[in-house]
Amino acid sequence: MNKKIQLVVGGAAIGLFLGLSTGVAMQGTAYNGAVVFAPLGAFIGWLISSISGKKDEDPAPTDNVENKIDSSPSFGDTIATVYTSILTILATIWNFHIDLLDMMKLLPVFQEKPWLFLVLAVVISVFFPPFLVLYFVCYLGAAHFGIKDENGYRSDINQL
Repeated sequence: MNKKIQLVVGGAAIGLFLGLSTGVAMQGTAYNGAVVFAPLGAFIGWLISSISGKKDEDPAPTDNVENKIDSSPSFGDTIATVYTSILTILATIWNFHIDLLDMMKLLPVFQEKPWLFLVLAVVISVFFPPFLVLYFVCYLGAAHFGIKDENGYRSDINQL
C-alpha cells in the first residue's frame, strides 16, 4: 500500500470519527456528519500526500512469484502504516493550529505560558464539544513527531 492511499484512508477515518461525533453533539444525525466529513478527510489526506514531496513508488514487477509473496506486506505492517498516516494528518492539523497562533502574533505568549494551550482547548470546546477530543488527539499526533519549545511547538512530519 503506497503512502498516498494510506493518507487518504487515514484522512477518511478521521473525517468519519469527526463527522459522527459532530452530528451527535450538534443534535443532528451522525450519518449526515459522516457523509460530509469522511470525504473531506480523505481529500485532506490526499492533499497532504501531494505536498509531502516524497514519491512512494511501487517496486518493479518481478517474474519470481516467491519474491512477490515474501515482499508483500503483512496485515500488521499495513495497519502500522495506516496508523502512522493518521498520526501524520493529526500532526499537520496541529501545525496548522500553531501557524494560526503565529499569524495572530499569539505564539510567543503561548510559548511563555504553555498552559494556555489547555485553556484554549477548554474554551473552544464550550462552543464546539468534540473539539476537546480532536485537540487532544492532534496533540498526540504531533507529540509522536516531537514537539518542543525550541521549534515553536511545531512537529516535524518529514522526519519519517
